[in-house]
Amino acid sequence: MTLTRSRLIAAVGGLTCAVAALAGCATQPVPAEETGGFALKVSALTGTCGSTSTNSPLGEIRKFKLIVREPDAQGLLTQIMAPLEASFNGTSKGISFTGIPAGSPREVTLLGYTQDGKPSWFARKSALTINKLETQTVDVTLMAAEGFTCVGPEAGVNKLAFPVVTRIASDKILITGGFADATVDGADLKLGLPQSQAWLFDPAKGTFTDAGQLAAPRGGHSAVYLPKSGKILIVGGAKEMKVKADGSAPPVWTPATAVTPRWEVCKLNDKNQLECSSDDSIQDNVRPRVMPNLMVLTADYVVATGGAPWPTTDSTDFRCADLFDPTLTSQVIGGKGGFVKLKAGALCMNGSRAGSAIAPFATPTDAGTLRYLIWGGNQTISASGVSSAPGKVVESFLESSNLGDGRFNDDYTLVGVDGKATTDYSEATGSLFFPTLSSLGTATLDSGEKVERFAAIGGTRWKDGVWAKPNKEDAYLLTVNDAKKTITIQKMPGLGAGVYLHSATSTGGHVVVTGGLTGLKGGGATMTNFEVNPDDLLGPLFINPDSATDAAAAFIPRGALATTKLSNDCIMLFGGVADFDDLKTHDGGASDVYCPGFLAQ
Repeated sequence: MTLTRSRLIAAVGGLTCAVAALAGCATQPVPAEETGGFALKVSALTGTCGSTSTNSPLGEIRKFKLIVREPDAQGLLTQIMAPLEASFNGTSKGISFTGIPAGSPREVTLLGYTQDGKPSWFARKSALTINKLETQTVDVTLMAAEGFTCVGPEAGVNKLAFPVVTRIASDKILITGGFADATVDGADLKLGLPQSQAWLFDPAKGTFTDAGQLAAPRGGHSAVYLPKSGKILIVGGAKEMKVKADGSAPPVWTPATAVTPRWEVCKLNDKNQLECSSDDSIQDNVRPRVMPNLMVLTADYVVATGGAPWPTTDSTDFRCADLFDPTLTSQVIGGKGGFVKLKAGALCMNGSRAGSAIAPFATPTDAGTLRYLIWGGNQTISASGVSSAPGKVVESFLESSNLGDGRFNDDYTLVGVDGKATTDYSEATGSLFFPTLSSLGTATLDSGEKVERFAAIGGTRWKDGVWAKPNKEDAYLLTVNDAKKTITIQKMPGLGAGVYLHSATSTGGHVVVTGGLTGLKGGGATMTNFEVNPDDLLGPLFINPDSATDAAAAFIPRGALATTKLSNDCIMLFGGVADFDDLKTHDGGASDVYCPGFLAQ
């Protein structure tokens, strides 16, 4: 399928919709002296996947609608006024809206309607402030609603497996690494040619630019943005991975193929080029890891877990985490930051958690510290690396009030689908690898107790000495009740096919499952949308058959891709393959943005 490069079409300035002039505006208008407005500079990101249209929408839009929301006491976004509408003929230079109640924070959604009367174009800005008696200028970028917008350099991108996308400052997206080649190696297919190339995608401008090079080429790594310093921490990865050519096992790696340096710290300079460095003298303070989980804590401390060789481990004890200290004097950018040597037994988990998934809790603790939930991963191991019985499929991490400290907590009682406590979850026995875990936020039970909810979806299992094909029934709702110290695990509707090495993004009250592999070696999956059941708001999510759209059919099926949610709630997708054999041909890689249709409702 041919991918086209995006084009940014801009318009500025001049069309006004006043509240008093609109039918359907707020029935109890706010006094004019208590309101403000926006003069919107509207741009459109074009370039489609799965179709031939690359026309600018600005000549097609006939009406704009503006929706303004703010968070209520529970943090839920609610509309503060009736939507504002304005006609548009494609020749105006922009659009303005006035009469919006002053205050902060405000979320502003702009919808563009074409002749068919449907919201075909979508833009959103969050955390805005409406000032009294002021019309401020705001740049917004329209993207296709319920469709894919291809983004990339003029020459396109190569096929890549296991790249990483990281949302950084100013909502830009940094893209790093990935494997770009596959060669036959006996009974295996060797994934190689790891990339050091970095790219920078700016959703606000629609630009996709060369961002320089990493300190070392790597694939299957992880990266996080450190908000205090503005740096990017990159951890782990391999020089190569192998997958059984007959499809009997997923990609695996050995410590001998781990990347050196094991970690690096990068920063974008004023020319948007990466400057990356590490400190060779403290490399051994972090274990070699592939696809590790990185938990960003207060003040830029980072805990690195998982990423051990799977399905079992070598003699190295991966059960314990590694700690990045941003204050450590070292030979990195700015002279600060590096992994520290921990005391024996510090920051240790229930198991080594290779191939596990993590998600942050939506709310901090009463002390203001952060928490993460960890789902899946391989078998419990002893300090010598000998595997034993499967451990709990889930545990949490609680940050301490002491900087850089915390503890893993597996003392929750697990409650299964039968409502009874269990030491392990019977439907999740065996080692679950490469699922996804998505935070669904908080909820209040009838008892008044507050709980946190998560969606755990997909994965593949190592059980009884063999790999199992992904099971479509692996979809669960996890409810964490701190008052009762329980984690209740409920089944959710299964997918159309089992998937692993997929992605899942929680956005707009939905969980969008994107791609994945349906077999251990390949079989690209499409998209699935889980949503809250209106008849059971606290129950498992469900798959609404009426929500199937043309976008799912237009999606380029692939797994081992990288995704992240943009600031406008759309989803950036980069890389991936439908089958690892696809890496034998290098061109035709995928890079696109998906704006789910429910965002425009």
